[in-house]
Amino acid sequence: MFVIDRSGSMAFTLDGRQGAPRAEWRWTILQNALRRTITAFDGEIAMGAKFFPEVLSPNDLASSERSCRTDTGAAIAPSRGNAQVILDVFEVTAPRGGTPTSEAIRGAATFLSQRRSVARTLVVATDGAPNCNPDLDGRTCFCTAASCDSNRGRYSCLDDARTIATIRETAEVQKIPVYVIGIGGLERPEFLHVLDEMAIAGGRPLPGPTRHYNVQSERELTNALATIRDSVSKCTYLTPSAPHDPDKIAVAIDGVAIGRDPSKTDGWDWVDQTYGELALFGSACALAQGDGGPPAVVTGVVSCDE
Repeated sequence: MFVIDRSGSMAFTLDGRQGAPRAEWRWTILQNALRRTITAFDGEIAMGAKFFPEVLSPNDLASSERSCRTDTGAAIAPSRGNAQVILDVFEVTAPRGGTPTSEAIRGAATFLSQRRSVARTLVVATDGAPNCNPDLDGRTCFCTAASCDSNRGRYSCLDDARTIATIRETAEVQKIPVYVIGIGGLERPEFLHVLDEMAIAGGRPLPGPTRHYNVQSERELTNALATIRDSVSKCTYLTPSAPHDPDKIAVAIDGVAIGRDPSKTDGWDWVDQTYGELALFGSACALAQGDGGPPAVVTGVVSCDE
C-alpha cells in the first residue's frame, strides 16, 4: 500500500525550486519512478494507494482545515492489476495543500489491518515534514512554514511526535511494516532526522547514518522503489502454520540454514508470529532474491510440540 504525499511542495523540483515545468516536479519524478518499478509486477503484487491530502480545489486552500483533509480509508484498495490505476492519479490531480502524514498513514493502516489474506506493507513517499495537526500551539511549535503564530498557522506546526507514534503503532501493534522514502527536501535539512525517526519506527530502516531512503534524483528514487518492491515480493512469507514457540521453525535458503535475528538486521524474524508472517533481512533477503538470477528456494519447517 503506497501512502503518497500530494502536498503543495511536491510541485517543487528536487532541489527545492518553485515554478518549474511540471516535468521537473517531485510529483512527476515519483510518477516516472513508479511506472518503471511497479508496472512489470502488476500481475504479481496486489498494490493500492492512499494519496494525501485529498483532492483539493483552489478554494480549499483558503481554509487550513480543508487543505489538510484526508478521508478515512484507502483511495485505491490493494489488488493485482492496479499499477495503471495508481499512475493515472498523477495525471488527473496536482499537488496542493498541507502534509497530513499521520492521518493518511492511520487511514491506510486501518484499511490494511482488515485484510488478513496477504502479507501487508506500507510504503510512505513524502518530500518533507508532516504537519496538519490542529492540536499543536503555533506560538511554541517548530514551524514548517514562514510563520505559525496565527490560529490558522498552527496547521503548519511540525507534527513529528504524532506521526512517529502512528507509524510505531502501525508496525508494532498492527504488524504492518512501514518503509519511508524522502524525496528531495534538502532545502530544509533540519527535517531529515524526522524521516529517519519515521523509518526506525516503521521497522524497516536502512543501516548506516541515514535510516530512510533519501533520494535526490529520479534514478535514486527508482532504485529505492525497486529495492523495496523486491524486499516485499521476495523476502516476506506467510507460513501455513505458526509454532507456539517462535524458535520452533527452521528456515533455509537453497538448503542452507538461516538463523533468526530479532534485530531484523541479517537473517529472518517474525513480522507477526500469530498470523504466521515472517521476513528475511540483510544478506538473507539478498540471497533469497537470487543475486540477479532466478529467486532462490526458501523453505521453513515447523517442529511439532512435544
